[in-house]
Parts: sequence; structure tokens; C-alpha cells
Amino acid sequence: MHITYTAAMQAAPDTTNEDRFAVGDGWALVLDGAGRYPGESGGCIHPITWVVDRLAAHLASGLGRPGQTLKTIVRVAIEATMADHGPLCDLDDPLSPGATGAIVRIDHDQVEWLVLGDCAVVIDQGAEHCASVIDDRVDHLPDAPVVEGRVRTYSPAYVATVRNTPEGFWVLGAAPEAADHALVGALPRESVDQVLLCSDGVSRLTERYGWTWREVLDLGTANGPSALIRAVREAERGDPDPRRWRGKRHDDTTVVTLQLADQAEERQMGMKITGRSPSP
Repeated sequence: MHITYTAAMQAAPDTTNEDRFAVGDGWALVLDGAGRYPGESGGCIHPITWVVDRLAAHLASGLGRPGQTLKTIVRVAIEATMADHGPLCDLDDPLSPGATGAIVRIDHDQVEWLVLGDCAVVIDQGAEHCASVIDDRVDHLPDAPVVEGRVRTYSPAYVATVRNTPEGFWVLGAAPEAADHALVGALPRESVDQVLLCSDGVSRLTERYGWTWREVLDLGTANGPSALIRAVREAERGDPDPRRWRGKRHDDTTVVTLQLADQAEERQMGMKITGRSPSP
């Protein structure tokens, strides 16, 4: 099984990077720390970076062991992260710090993914065939009140009523049952050329700035993942009205691409020999 990866990461200007990524033998993950709301501690003494570091380490440990489903790996990682907290942390606080995440695992037969929150998995199946997986429940909360502060954001008091609930949205961190609500799926390995994982600091190219995922994939393939981060920063700097968006003008950016080189080469060879377009 021949898989290569490329990755790039950059903190938002003048901030501490709360994104993380990790790669291993046939797997990759991206985490995006769910930052604290203004004036809220979330009942935890640890910085967001501590939480995402612990989650990344526990997820990587689980992904390195065969035989478990992705949902089981996520549940165990959340439970282990919760155990790492001390008695000064109130994990029952609904605003307890956590993260959104995307995981991909590839074996000889299939490509699996799990997404929770606004990280993205994008599957490239050649030519014009690509599909994105994003858990956008946080963007569809009914009548969610937005407060105008340093950034436009949901009211923390409201978020406390819908975070990690079936009526709202889910994050990794202090609710093991969040694993059961993740978006999961799989495709035959032979149908996939590459997979891109990214935090929402990168997916804003499509959500805010009109890019297609094919354009994102093509730029990353041609010029590497750092080119995608440069494109994000250029779009942010040129945004004539960044306050129209909920969230930060600049965000941490992380992108990881897994290239299944043998599949792409075989697909290209088949096109040369038969003159046919690849199968979706």
C-alpha cells in the first residue's frame, strides 16, 4: 500500500495555534481547538492547546492499533482525555474546552473517514469527481442569537444549551457520546486518488470565498498545501467586509493530503490505454 502525505499548518496572525495534525501508517487526523468564549473558562484550568494535544495523542494511539471502529477510537480518546484532567476541572460545564476533528484511515480495501464539527474531509476520485464531508450542524442552529464583540459569535449562554446535545452540535473533549454522533463513511480504496483533511481555516475558501473543492484540490496538487494557506490569507486580506461572517477574520489553518499514488497512476494508465474517462 503506497500512500504519501503532504501537510502544512499556520497559526492565525498574532495568535497561538490551536490546530493539530498527525499522520501514521495509513491514517491521518486534523483537530481544531474549540476556543473559549469571551469571559468563559469552561470550568477548566487548562489551555485549549493542552486539550487538543491530549486528544491528538490518544487518537493517534488508537489509530495505531488495528481492529477498532473509528467511533470506538474517538470515544476511547475522549474518555482518556477526560481522565487526564485534574479535580480542578469541571467537565460537566457545557462549555468545557474541546475540538472539532477529521480522521481518515486507509487499508488495502477501503478509505474510511470520521468528521465531527467543522473540519473537512475531501475525497478526490479523479477528473471532476470529488466529495466533501463537513459536519455543519453548528451553522444551522435554530434562531441562534449572535453577539457583536471583538468577533461576531453565538451567545455563550445559548451555546451552553445546545453544545453536545442531539438538538445542537457535538465536539470532542468532555462528552464520550459525541463519538456516536460523528459523520462516518467509506469508499472502496480503488476508487480514490487522494484525500484532503483540513480545519475550517482552510475550508473557508469554499464557504466564504467562492472556491470549489476541485479548485482547492487542484491548487494543492499543483503547488502543495502551503499554497492553500497562502490563498486563504490573500482572500482574508482582500475581504471588503470581514464582519459579515460569524467568526474570526483570520483563523488557524491546517491541511493534510494523503495521496494514493498507485490508484492515481493506474487510473491515468487506464485512460491512456482505453481512452475512457475514469469511473466515479
